[in-house]
Amino acid sequence: MEIDAAVVELYGLPPEQFVAARNRLAKAVRDRGDEPAAAAIVALRKPTVAAWLANQLVRADPDGIHALTELGEQLRQTYLTADSASRRELTRRRHDLVGDLVQAASQRAAGGRRVTGQTAERLTETLDAALVDPGAAQLLRTGQLTSALRHVGFGVVDESGDPAQLAPIRPRVVRRAPPPAKAPAPKPAKRAAAPAAGRAKVDRTLAQRRAAQQKRLGAAEADDTAAEAERDQAEQLLDAHQHRLADLQADLDRLNDQLEETRQALRAARKQLPRLQRAFHQAARNAAAIRKRRDTEQQRLNTLEH
Repeated sequence: MEIDAAVVELYGLPPEQFVAARNRLAKAVRDRGDEPAAAAIVALRKPTVAAWLANQLVRADPDGIHALTELGEQLRQTYLTADSASRRELTRRRHDLVGDLVQAASQRAAGGRRVTGQTAERLTETLDAALVDPGAAQLLRTGQLTSALRHVGFGVVDESGDPAQLAPIRPRVVRRAPPPAKAPAPKPAKRAAAPAAGRAKVDRTLAQRRAAQQKRLGAAEADDTAAEAERDQAEQLLDAHQHRLADLQADLDRLNDQLEETRQALRAARKQLPRLQRAFHQAARNAAAIRKRRDTEQQRLNTLEH
């Protein structure tokens, strides 16, 4: 099993499947006796939704990602040559290309996953960072992002504001050094033959100790398996809870946006109220004046008829 290929495949999975698949991979590597590589796999971070979308784009639309990085190189050339006309055209293409990639990633989100406005914004920042920074482009092309990227004045940072890092796994398998050859044990001095009865007693004692030790080992292995299963279950529950928190936060952000829109509409309606009230009173005065004039004309008509 090639560990680097397995890790690349791992980062192509949906976020909710990442933890269980990572733990299975680490166990398989540990069972092979490669404890350092297993520890590195356990340390792999689950990608955020924005990072997962970027990883999906690398797999589903490599031509689009290549076009993005090529466009970034062309833009950098315009700054070296002071070609403002080309720069304006490439900037327009930049916005169009990034927008198309974000839309495509949102449409490809598996399982009906809802892509919030905040997630789409972080994906946009990631693609922009890859376009303007060659290091960010290299990180994006690995398809192993654990966090969205953002380009700031001094470099590329992740969603927490820390310098962006690739997944902590080496592309090669760490192999253990062969154990040193043991020096031949000195031959024990020949001892006088023990009586048959004493030798049988020693053998029974050793057999009893081996059986007891085997029993303790079996109990320890069973406890280890149960503890590992409990850990996996706890991690999956934590992962599900974190996703639930993210969904609730997204719902809260959406409701806050709707509340702000409603408040703005209310303020606008309140601003219009005095003008509408003035218009109503003016219309009422006009109607009263017209009714008075109508009554006057009716009285004149009645006078002429009599």
